[in-house]
Amino acid sequence: MHVAGRLLLMAVCAVASAGCASAQVGGNQADGSSQTAGQMVEVGGRRLRLNCMGERVSGSPTVVLESGFGSDASVWSKVQPEVLKFTRVCSYDRAGLGASQPAPASPRTVVAVTEELHALLAAAKVPAPYVLVGHSLGGMLARVYASYYPAEVVGMVLVDSAHEDEADRGVALMPQEMLKELLRTARPEDLKVQGGEAIDTCALRPLMNALNWRADIPLVVLTQGIPYRAEDYTTPALAPKYYQLHLELQKELVGRSRKGRQVIAEKSGHFIHQDQPELVIAAIRQVIAEAQTKTVRPN
Repeated sequence: MHVAGRLLLMAVCAVASAGCASAQVGGNQADGSSQTAGQMVEVGGRRLRLNCMGERVSGSPTVVLESGFGSDASVWSKVQPEVLKFTRVCSYDRAGLGASQPAPASPRTVVAVTEELHALLAAAKVPAPYVLVGHSLGGMLARVYASYYPAEVVGMVLVDSAHEDEADRGVALMPQEMLKELLRTARPEDLKVQGGEAIDTCALRPLMNALNWRADIPLVVLTQGIPYRAEDYTTPALAPKYYQLHLELQKELVGRSRKGRQVIAEKSGHFIHQDQPELVIAAIRQVIAEAQTKTVRPN
């Protein structure tokens, strides 16, 4: 989705008292081909595609890859084949994406999406513990999962994760006249995301703030290193302000764990797992190594 469209949706969610829209968080980028590997698993009356690869090493957690909004498992094509070389790794298509059957038409909460992943892993007999790897909206979903099932999650990698405060704080940076004009000229179709996935992003901030996920687990926060482009904004001066806000909120995520650390992907835009997959792979290795050290018991 174009930046102007994201700003409009942010504005609606931040200032409208009713009629919240289902909005995109993080965009969509595939590597060009839809993956068909894996198995179809029935969950809640729908068949979802789960693709688990590699052998589970004794004492090593399974890596679960959670894509950004509107992205199916194919976005992990540069990461999953490398991770399977040292542990078991699973990707999946959320309902309505890739090979998975669609969810009901009404907007879905992130809690419903999280519960569906939990049921999918259980139905496919993929046991915990897990290292969750989430891109964009998937980073928020990873934190929701860890909030609801903390005993199952021993580590986390956030790949330029969305942050629940970014929309409201982003709108606050917009000039009032620009905000008024966006809302005045909004058409119904501007407030809808095309595609098979409908996530109620207007409910994200109160839920995420209420959960306030924090945990003493290994955490790596990978952050886009290429600044936002001025040409993507009607008001070019907003680009560096929004990028600075993004960096600030990424730093806040690092502090969610005493074992958190940040890596700036200097050559990457939002899709670090496509631009610099080696950084994601290295972060997964590190988190697994730290998680395994934590579980070692002295003789």
